[in-house]
Amino acid sequence: MSEKSSIGKAEITRTLEQLGHILEIAGSSPFKVRAFVNGSRALENWQGDLFQLVEDGNVSSIQGIGKGLASIIEDLVQDGQSEAETEIRALIPESLLQILRIAGLGPKKVRAIYEKLEIETIDDLEKACKEELIQSLPGLGKTSENSILKGINNLRRFSGRSLIPNAQSVAERFLASVKDAQGVTKAEIAGSMRRNRETIGDIDVLVASLEPEAVRQAFLSTEGIKEVLAEGETKSRVISEEGMGVDLRVVEPKSFAPALHYFTGSKEHNTRLRQRARDRGWKLNEYGLWNEAGEALSTPEEKDIFSLLDLAWIPPELREDNGEIEWAEKLFAEKKSWNELVTADQIQGVLHCHSTWSDGKATLQEMVQAASDMGWSYYGTADHSRTAAYAGGLSIEQLAEQLLEIQELRKEFPQMTILQGIESDILQDGSLDYPDEVLERLDYVVASVHSSFSMPRKDQTARIEKALRHPCTTVWGHPTGRLLLQRDGYEIDMDHLLKVAAEEGVIVELNAHPRRLDVDWRWGRRIQELGLDVGIHPDAHSTHGLKDVQYGVMAARKMGLSSTQITNCMERDEYLERIKRCHHS
Repeated sequence: MSEKSSIGKAEITRTLEQLGHILEIAGSSPFKVRAFVNGSRALENWQGDLFQLVEDGNVSSIQGIGKGLASIIEDLVQDGQSEAETEIRALIPESLLQILRIAGLGPKKVRAIYEKLEIETIDDLEKACKEELIQSLPGLGKTSENSILKGINNLRRFSGRSLIPNAQSVAERFLASVKDAQGVTKAEIAGSMRRNRETIGDIDVLVASLEPEAVRQAFLSTEGIKEVLAEGETKSRVISEEGMGVDLRVVEPKSFAPALHYFTGSKEHNTRLRQRARDRGWKLNEYGLWNEAGEALSTPEEKDIFSLLDLAWIPPELREDNGEIEWAEKLFAEKKSWNELVTADQIQGVLHCHSTWSDGKATLQEMVQAASDMGWSYYGTADHSRTAAYAGGLSIEQLAEQLLEIQELRKEFPQMTILQGIESDILQDGSLDYPDEVLERLDYVVASVHSSFSMPRKDQTARIEKALRHPCTTVWGHPTGRLLLQRDGYEIDMDHLLKVAAEEGVIVELNAHPRRLDVDWRWGRRIQELGLDVGIHPDAHSTHGLKDVQYGVMAARKMGLSSTQITNCMERDEYLERIKRCHHS
């Protein structure tokens, strides 16, 4: 094997899972389907150098991966393709994989739609829903038809955007290509990614150099380019293999700071700053800042632009014209700086993690070990409650059994505080799963909605309010239930419920899973006004999922939060007191 394939472990994991879905749609044996799905999970949870493992011929040493899957993984790592993968993909029309992206449509339903109605495309599916043909299929009624139509609308609406982890990997690849090009003095990612938006459209790569041709060549030699759309002396645009637009802009070193500010955005923020310059008779654009006499002002750093405009430097995450300019003006007048925003290394531990006790992919011991390896001093498991039977929710007896395992783990990991919690479903009437005497025995309770998303706004609000006022509720889990690029959150009176959470001392979760990032960053200012505590929790279903905390931190920074407003930045003793204060009988 002469060189590494550009396909990494994460992409191979997704490929195995997708092949399992294809086999299920094609009607293959359940055993074969499970082999691919379980193999995908096993590879996701395995930690190590996959390239080295392939080179040593030991892929099948990963528990849950047999010789057949090992062969496919070896082919993908070595050659970037596999004959077995090609054969499996040929079993169904490729367009069915697009249908599989619609929220609520799993392989079984897609198979039924394909076999019974011979539907292969999203357009055909939409037509069938409007003609009420879908409700004729077993297990798919009128409600399903409406849900599918909504899912199709969302799929089209979110087209062209990517979740942060996917966009990050693309951005890092292109940035690495240009950083070491001849003549480069600075290189950064700008745009919505620098502002920590929850989803990313195009990627903007900004480079300072007096040798733009060398930079352009380095950029265009990046692995994984699907199509080159434009080439110019200082501007180029490509489409990556992942379908993301990537723009390169090369500027002279003296213009890097104003260009970085300009291409970071947002458009609304930039408009406000340009107007602020115009009010003085000045001019601000991507090339620099000029006074009324047309003289270029010195702006070697971004902070110089703000300072010259009588503003405190505004962190990139906050540049959305969401009140940050007025606040920066006040800080400048008072000769103050912005409060330090929270950083990932300030996280001391986490709550709301799942294990194989419910629908997690790793054992509780594996999850605690991974949390310990991350240097955290406390860890809270919170598997699904009994109503969530679809997710292996725990019975009262299983909760007691789990506690026995936790007691043993506390001996194995004396340096950590291991908490037993539950992610309790908020039932339709607003009550929590389990009797109060069971909830009171737990260290904490995450109250979350997992069903009846379409309740009227007034009823949904009342339902959640009742749960927030329950004396055992510690954390309000993923408050709106949104799934980014998949579905909007349910209709609720968010402002009212935040007030209720403040009254009851309930911690508002910032769910760090990159498909959720819920609560939405736009509520950051209101959360601060109400003095609410926020907990950044990964909702991890695997050991790898614990690392999603980094995305929660990014969202918290966008909300303008410092470590003092994040509960799990607290030291252990203070944190345990905070949990106790909230979880009361």
